[in-house]
Parts: sequence; C-alpha cells; structure tokens
Amino acid sequence: MSELIQIEKKNGVTHIILNSPPANAMSPELMQPLNDAVKQVGTDQDSRAVIFRSAVDKIFMAGADLKHLLSLKKEDFRRYIKIAQDILTRIEALPKPTIAILHGHTLGGGCELALCCDFRFMADAKALIGVPEVGLGLLPGAGGTQRLPRLIGRSKATDMLIRGTTFKGPDALAIGLVDRVFPPDQLLPEGIRVAEELAQGATQAIAQIKECLRIPSQKAISDGLAQELDGITYLFTQTHDAKEGIAAFNEKRPPKYSGR
Repeated sequence: MSELIQIEKKNGVTHIILNSPPANAMSPELMQPLNDAVKQVGTDQDSRAVIFRSAVDKIFMAGADLKHLLSLKKEDFRRYIKIAQDILTRIEALPKPTIAILHGHTLGGGCELALCCDFRFMADAKALIGVPEVGLGLLPGAGGTQRLPRLIGRSKATDMLIRGTTFKGPDALAIGLVDRVFPPDQLLPEGIRVAEELAQGATQAIAQIKECLRIPSQKAISDGLAQELDGITYLFTQTHDAKEGIAAFNEKRPPKYSGR
C-alpha cells in the first residue's frame, strides 16, 4: 500500500487513513491507493467496520488537486472525474458499516467522500464542511449534486451547492449533514468506540440493510453522476468562469466572473 494511504486494523475495525500533506488533495497518486484499499477491505472478512480518517493536521480532505487539473485536456479531465466517481461509489457500496472521522476541513471531494459513508462524526472546532466548487466556476463532480440532496433535502442542498456554503460542526449537525459532533480530543475515541460496537454486531444483516437502502436511488444516482460528469467537463473545458475561478484561487484573490 502507498504511504499516502495507511491501513490499521484492530478489534474488527479497519482504519483507512489519508496521509498526503498538505491537503489530501484528490491526486491520482492518492486516489489509486485509496481505491486499492477500498477493494481490499471490501473482501476482508476480518474487517467488520471501516473508519476513514486523516493523518494530516486540520485537514480531512480539501478536494481536487487543482494544479493537476490544469494540466489535463478534456478527455483526461473527464477520465479523472469518472475515476473519482467510481471510487466514491465503491466506498458507498462497501458491505460493512463505515464512519468518516472529520477532524479538519472537509471540502469539495472530501465532503463527497464523507457523504458516501454511513456515519459522519465531526469535531466541534474551526473545521469546515461543504462543497464550495461553485466558487471556482465548477460543480461538485464526484457525487455531491446527487448524494447531498438525498441526505439533507433538496432545499438545503440547493443553498449549499449554489452559494457554496460551508458549515462548522454544530451547524452541520443541525441540518443533518453530520451525525454527531464531539470536542476534538473525543472525536477519534468516540468514532472508534462506535465502530467497534458496530463490528461486534450482525454485519451480514448490516450489509443487506445497506443494500436495501441503496436500491431506490441506484439508477437515479447513476443517471445523475453521468449528468454531473458532463456538467463539470463542460464547465472546466468550455467556460471562462472556471478558468477565472481556479486562477483566482491559486492567486489568492476574489474571482471576477463574466458569465462566459
């Protein structure tokens, strides 16, 4: 396994740990070993629950690797986004309970990864969660437009997606974006406690419950992910606003959008 993804196993719980400073950006170098880890844990009968967490201080995951994106042509960009979609869908389909431990900023692709987990536990601190891609002239392309409204409702999701709103833990809890909020020093111990409790449960039944919960939306989310892929590819390759949004982010200045 790559050093960018670490795996720890204890008491039936597998920890998949992101370790790609400074931001755990969704680079190919991170996403490939993440995919390998998810495949591995999916077939490991000794892994009865899974925790996703980060070894990087103040960051769970901060989304796409913008420098990598800027180097991509249209078909390469589309392939990059499709790979990210497929990996996160694989996480959502894991036949065992999953918990995202969000001790730091969980933005863009990081939020989309967290949405694929069964439970999201977040620190009651300065960390933010959200899908602010509209601020770059883009949209969340790894499932954010599909999974977010299914979790928190269309109205709240529309506000988050169109305004790029981000939340701290207590506010995220209030809208149902995360399930529990803990003081930072209690977050991981509590996450482990719940994961170990789930690991001792009827995990075959849990797997079937998860599959039943997915059935009503499987076709709809497949269609939605295809639309997401078309939409973000168009924005990235055909619009001036996306180029301006990314340039402004890199240059640490407010973007000047023209609607083109």
